[in-house]
Amino acid sequence: MAAEIISTVERRRQWPTEEKLRIMSEALAPGATIAAIADRHGVCRSQLYTWLRHAREGKLPGNTKSAPEAVSFVPVQVRAHTCTSSPAPPCDPLASSAMSSSPSVSSTMRGRRPALVEVVLTNGRIVKVDECIDPSALARLVAAVDGGRS
Repeated sequence: MAAEIISTVERRRQWPTEEKLRIMSEALAPGATIAAIADRHGVCRSQLYTWLRHAREGKLPGNTKSAPEAVSFVPVQVRAHTCTSSPAPPCDPLASSAMSSSPSVSSTMRGRRPALVEVVLTNGRIVKVDECIDPSALARLVAAVDGGRS
């Protein structure tokens, strides 16, 4: 009669919250599968699903989840540039130094950097462009980067 001697007792592992979050973010990446991520990290698949469920419900121990920020939208109108009595601020820094000697440019516009506009696309990508970008060029850029979904 053969007997097997077990010399160690397998204990439950304690996963640090940072490690759980890293593994969960890998599992939520596009194209990732729960099985592959769980196997790679030596985690039971059901354990990974439980962590994900607890994170969704805000019950992940050690993870303080603050209340989500209220999302607000600002109305935006895109119009073609119309001529006004004062010229529009230049978008080219070299052009701004050339125009700074012009009396029609106000002193507040001198040395002003163009503002950046941040556009969050439906696929999660973020496009940052100068405020002076041509609206049709921006539309083409967004369509190309977003895969034509916007």
